[in-house]
Formats: sequence, C-alpha cells, structure tokens
Amino acid sequence: MNEIPIESKQIGFVEYDRERSCMIAHFTTGEVRVYSVSWEEYSVLGSSANKYDCFVRMTSSRPQRQPADQPAGAERKQMPIRQRR
Repeated sequence: MNEIPIESKQIGFVEYDRERSCMIAHFTTGEVRVYSVSWEEYSVLGSSANKYDCFVRMTSSRPQRQPADQPAGAERKQMPIRQRR
C-alpha cells in the first residue's frame, strides 16, 4: 500500500488499498476510517501542496464505509501512531 503522510494533528497518514478501491485514514488517536476513493483521486492527494485541505475536500462529501468493509488487517493498525519529532 502507498502511504501519504498528512501534516495534521488529527491525521497521521492515509494509504490506498487497490484491491478494495478505498482510502484508509489513520488518525493520531488510533481511529481508522475507510473511504471509497478512486486511485486517480488518491493520486491527486499525493501531489497536493496542502494534503490536509485536499483530504477534507475529498472526504467531506463522502460517507465512510461501514467497519465491516475495512480491509483485512485494518483492525491491527488501530493503535496510536508515533508522533513525529
């Protein structure tokens, strides 16, 4: 999976699951949210100068996928993310 760091106090990073065509957002609290996003949209996020604003625009109009739709392994990633120094 391709990880993109988000420069935000709330969001640690996002990654894309090509098999499920979804973006997985990892919050600094350990929460994980899954959004239906195309690879093309995710690529725009990766090249954006302001990744946080781009993320908010992408996700504000989309419902989250239900937890049952989380890709395998997402449960094990629900742990606090190391803070950058």
